[in-house]
Amino acid sequence: MTNNAVWYLGIDFGTTGVSAVLLNYSSGQRYPIYWLRELPTRSSQGSTSSSDKAIFRLPAVTYSGLGARELFVQLPGKSGVASSLTSKITSNQPGIFLQHFKPYLNITIPYYSPQTREWEPKLQLHSQQQVTLYGVRRAFQALLTKLTPKAAQPESDITVGAVGLKPELLKNALGKLEGVIIGSPAAWGDTYRLNLREALLSAKLVKQPEQIFFLEDAIAPILAGITSFNADPQNQGTTDKNPPTTWQDGTLVLNAGATTTELALVNLPEDLENLTYNDFGVLSWHYAGSAIEQDIFCQLLYPQLSQEQKQQLALPDDLELPLPAQPEQLKRDRLTLVLHSSPLGQALLKASGYLKLILQQKAEFTLNLSSHEWLVKRQDLETKVLKPFLKELNRQLNTLLVKTGISEQGIYQVFCIGGTAGFKLLSKWLQAKFPNASLIQDSDSPTGSWVATGLATLPLYPQVLNRNQHQYNDYFLLLELLRAFPQTKSDDSRRLRNQVARQGGNKILTFSQKPGFLTDKDSTSSLVDRPYSIQEIMQRLERRGLNTRVCYERLVRLLEGELPDGLVPSTDHTNLLAIASQQNPHYLQVAATGLFSEEENQLYHLNLQQQKRLWEYLDLILSGTYQQFEEPTIVKFRI
Repeated sequence: MTNNAVWYLGIDFGTTGVSAVLLNYSSGQRYPIYWLRELPTRSSQGSTSSSDKAIFRLPAVTYSGLGARELFVQLPGKSGVASSLTSKITSNQPGIFLQHFKPYLNITIPYYSPQTREWEPKLQLHSQQQVTLYGVRRAFQALLTKLTPKAAQPESDITVGAVGLKPELLKNALGKLEGVIIGSPAAWGDTYRLNLREALLSAKLVKQPEQIFFLEDAIAPILAGITSFNADPQNQGTTDKNPPTTWQDGTLVLNAGATTTELALVNLPEDLENLTYNDFGVLSWHYAGSAIEQDIFCQLLYPQLSQEQKQQLALPDDLELPLPAQPEQLKRDRLTLVLHSSPLGQALLKASGYLKLILQQKAEFTLNLSSHEWLVKRQDLETKVLKPFLKELNRQLNTLLVKTGISEQGIYQVFCIGGTAGFKLLSKWLQAKFPNASLIQDSDSPTGSWVATGLATLPLYPQVLNRNQHQYNDYFLLLELLRAFPQTKSDDSRRLRNQVARQGGNKILTFSQKPGFLTDKDSTSSLVDRPYSIQEIMQRLERRGLNTRVCYERLVRLLEGELPDGLVPSTDHTNLLAIASQQNPHYLQVAATGLFSEEENQLYHLNLQQQKRLWEYLDLILSGTYQQFEEPTIVKFRI
């Protein structure tokens, strides 16, 4: 029966690691994924092997030697294990060591430049190291290969397993996945999802883009909770504090990790079959554990720095520290770049992470680094860092309560997950804010992830998927808007040749045969240079088969000049880009002006020059991708 089952894989890709859960759709059974490494040992008879301890979260850490095409994924191991990443880095071997790279995949889409013969853009990790965004995506792809049938082979360096599944059954399941569901921060758009899809397809977990689904990180734990996550500890993992097996009424999820704080609020119906995506209110706040660690440095350690220490850190004269509890992305990225460029800065940033944990247990602590010493107190942590965090969190929650129409007294479950949600001060504050709620404060279970379990559960509740976003992503809508106003015949011919070349064939197609191209007669009548009303533009899109009703607001934003987030890097990411990539002419041209200019009486005039630039740029970035966005993405769960 298991051999004929339909399998889905839920993947929780966090800043610090990856967790996964496998769903047998036929039975509804879920199987947490784990990894282990075969370690060489010595005996009197010679060399043998033994398995290291299984882990349920694969660290998001990769290393590649200089010029090497292979990326190595590292498991936490015993001290002294040969060929560990630590030994490679401390031995000063050249190469690229990547960790905490998830946010980079939200910057833009990597592409190969024929002019420079290099991948763009390049990121400036610190003063001595650059890496291409394509290399970052390959790092994620390397992590994903540890979820393929090859990783289930005994001879694999890192072996994948599943609680409750025999190795051969797991290998069979991973080899015929019906689909993959992966989490995403609510505020991160289709650029991030495009990059993740490309990595998933390159890793060959599935074959088609439509087999990849996205669900907000804060919604997923609710699906895990309402389906009795602890019903079968043998196969689904256990937690220290069991949540209710049935959730109803107002439910809040606070999912606070390293990069973002994700919030979801919902009134759960009695019949969960009636639960849909529109029932949820979601909010994403770009402030979490990593920013809190920065604020510990800024508020607790920086004021104690001597002039000598500041010189040792090589702090620029114009360096502006971010305000506590404020995203201020430009300032935070620059501060990270500065601190990572010196050994003392790296040590202080790492120490800030330890202080975040230590000061929850101790009233004060003396930090010693070489000959330097800092005294830090829990009271200062709470006053200068945590209370500003709670104040801003309160503002974000109030926004979500107003949006959903649910009152504070109407919340009956508050579910806190993620490393940043473990502060005792946060627990007390939540209990005071939501007096009628049961507080479920628990980190991930020892044998699984709440988020990954909820993601794997999505096929059992397909109506919770944001179908409109899945079917009509922002890149498809932009391309449809361009196609609705066809260019000259010569430009159409160029695009047609490019598409045929990408497909590797010589088949000759007429314009009317290819989606996105009109006949000569249509093209001639469409090239009249005049303003169009929004109704006329929508009619053009509807004639192409687009359901404008479900994506009307997003189309209006495109008309008003708001391009898809990450089509080119935003100014918020300037400090992450190498100087040459900051001056990339494609980025500057695409960001210079909108596709349309708005005139009086809500008329929109097409900017023909900008249309040409967008066509050329989209041709460039999509020339090397699996996803071409020529048709809407089909929503298909096996029912």
